[in-house]
Amino acid sequence: MSAVQGGKIFLVDDEATFRRLAKSWLESHGHHVIDVADADAARSGFSASGAEVVLLDLAMPPHFSPEMGLELLGHFTSVPVIILTGHADHELALRAVEKGAWDFLAKPVEPEILAFSIDRALRQARLRHELQTLKAREALAVEDMGLIGRSEPMGKLRQMIRRLGSTRLPVVILGQTGTGKELVARALHDVSPHQHGPFIPIHCGALPSELLESELFGHLKGSFTGAVRDQKGLVEAAHRGTLFLDEIGEMPLAMQVKLLRFLQDGSFTPLGGREPRRADVRIVAATHRDLDGMVAEGSFREDLYYRLKGFILRTPALQERRDDVPLLAEIFLRRAAPGARLSPEAIAWLVLQSWPGNVRELRGLIETTAALIAAETPQIVGSELLRFARGETLPATEEEGTKVPPSHSGRLDQAIMELETRMLKEALQESGGNQSEAARILGISRVGLIKKMTRLGLR
Repeated sequence: MSAVQGGKIFLVDDEATFRRLAKSWLESHGHHVIDVADADAARSGFSASGAEVVLLDLAMPPHFSPEMGLELLGHFTSVPVIILTGHADHELALRAVEKGAWDFLAKPVEPEILAFSIDRALRQARLRHELQTLKAREALAVEDMGLIGRSEPMGKLRQMIRRLGSTRLPVVILGQTGTGKELVARALHDVSPHQHGPFIPIHCGALPSELLESELFGHLKGSFTGAVRDQKGLVEAAHRGTLFLDEIGEMPLAMQVKLLRFLQDGSFTPLGGREPRRADVRIVAATHRDLDGMVAEGSFREDLYYRLKGFILRTPALQERRDDVPLLAEIFLRRAAPGARLSPEAIAWLVLQSWPGNVRELRGLIETTAALIAAETPQIVGSELLRFARGETLPATEEEGTKVPPSHSGRLDQAIMELETRMLKEALQESGGNQSEAARILGISRVGLIKKMTRLGLR
């Protein structure tokens, strides 16, 4: 196996002589080394170091106890960590591996053994980076038509959008708040014959009837107080494009009559005008309300409803596509804080939630959490998400950050165990039962793999 190209090494050791000698030797072999002498400097300096591998002495000041070094391991989970210690203790080595250490070397370290361990760790770090890059590309590919998700409901939705793309049928998009109805409308526009024209959205419940009419159909100078010049309406602005009527169920009855006239023959008259005008516009409407029920109770015109609903698309609630939650969360987090990541228990917690606000709620939680804590910790855990979901913005203590919320701990433990079991089985199947190869696929040591298999009852 040929040596890999020199990498960035983060050396954490309180012995000045060892740091000087190790740094000199490593740099002579093509590595770039950043060295620190204590735990505080390690915590504050790691994120900015860009390190690919960490060399960590377990006996750190102020107590010079291996426990200090083991605690530090939790801050370096994004890269392989090679433990360096004078404690050649088998139990200590197992504990370090359990906490995520890549390798464990007793001092004094043979240079050739250290070089071999660093070489393997760099290969692992670069393979992990390459896989993350491939995942990011895959995520972009999954973001087909601007709609993120691999689930069956999202696949069916995309299929229907493509079928409707070549038609001029008006479409009504029904779905709960936060399910991405405007994204679906934009996707319909982008695959339609009107794709080179404008996409014009308007929220039908945001304006009173008289202002909504002016906004949609325009007005002439002097048509009402404040009309100091002619104003083109959104219908005319959307000529040869798509007009998206968001929350059509909020439109006042008086405006529904005027919209119906336009839908019947494509003509409209601006406020204060006498001459009708025409616009070639595809209408896409959306609402979270029950239009059938509104028609039955008389709050929505039946003739307008039938004119609008050439076809009905339904956007799935996030509960109906739980398989997409991890992907959505990772993409939102990557956009908000590229260096941060979600722990397995955080992902499990996200999947278990009901999400009444759907994708909008999920995105808001991820962006809020990232904005408040991603700069301080690269890994976001479930208790932090729960706190921000409740509106509690005070930072967790270090101890709290590792705990699972009591109300979710039973289901969360089960979800994490199932996730670990599935990942281990897949890796073992892919490796043909070879434990060393399975460990390599998972990015853990063989000892760590065996301990996980034992804990989960796998053979």
